[in-house]
Amino acid sequence: MASAVLRLVSSFCGMVLDDESESSRFYMAAHELVENLIKYSSGPEVSIELALEGGEGARVLVIRARNEASPERLREVERRLSALRSASDPVKHYDELICETAMVEGVSGLGLARVRAEGGLDVDYTIEGSRLTIIAQAPVAGWRGDERFTG
Repeated sequence: MASAVLRLVSSFCGMVLDDESESSRFYMAAHELVENLIKYSSGPEVSIELALEGGEGARVLVIRARNEASPERLREVERRLSALRSASDPVKHYDELICETAMVEGVSGLGLARVRAEGGLDVDYTIEGSRLTIIAQAPVAGWRGDERFTG
């Protein structure tokens, strides 16, 4: 299932973005988010959404991943995402997490930090009851706004 979703993400990015580097950043972000959905969901309801948002000219590509999680997992993800969101230097934060988790077996917790540090995307989240939504987004410079998409 993950590979099918990622093929869809790749196709979407290829259709709407002019820059292959931008497409790669969003593909990486989607990969990390899909991996989290697979690893950490506690229920059958999961979703991932890609949207090119904004008005004429400026556009933002947004990826939203939603899943249900246990209260323990929600507390942990909230702690990690709060630290990630407030980090003034995303690369330094990522490097610190690499050092902290290097000797921990089984869980690295690096995926979302990688999205922010390597991908340059803003990462945010909401928690409503047992439902977690993680949002990764960034402005896109070159998008195919003048073309009409069919199919």
